[in-house]
Amino acid sequence: MGTSESNEAFRDALARFASGVVIGAASTPDGPIGFTASAFSSLSLEPPLVLLCVAKKASVYARFMQADFVGISVLQADQRWIAEQFARHGVDRFQGVPLRPDAAVPLIDGAIAQLECSRHGVLDAGDHTIFTGRVLESRTLPGRPLVHYARAFGGFSADTLDRARNDQTRSPAGGEA
Repeated sequence: MGTSESNEAFRDALARFASGVVIGAASTPDGPIGFTASAFSSLSLEPPLVLLCVAKKASVYARFMQADFVGISVLQADQRWIAEQFARHGVDRFQGVPLRPDAAVPLIDGAIAQLECSRHGVLDAGDHTIFTGRVLESRTLPGRPLVHYARAFGGFSADTLDRARNDQTRSPAGGEA
């Protein structure tokens, strides 16, 4: 395989991977900071670790990398406006966004999952830094996740999941596996 892969073809290929949408946030002396991300994943169960990829050119990059504690909010489908607001430059990203009042770090109220994390480590990765966090506390709420696919936000429906599960039990010829 050569190294002639174009950036646009690479971006197009990666855009075909559906992912959830999170807000990574931290408290600073100047107030809360945060950003929208879709590069988030579980990393370890023991100890409980997650990873969040942060673009080095993000406006909050330096302050986020200095944070000892961060909040990660997994957005639900009707919180698309929050994802869009946190992706904008030059705006108060927290304007009108409900935060969970009892949290030690900024967490989006109503998010389907909320994780309070301490910094575990960072790893340089090209134009991003992989921030790893040790989960100190997690909470979940019912709801449908906000999904990012082909550079657009969308939803996910449980009946889609049910159909996928049913399809997996059939052989390619349509009979039972």
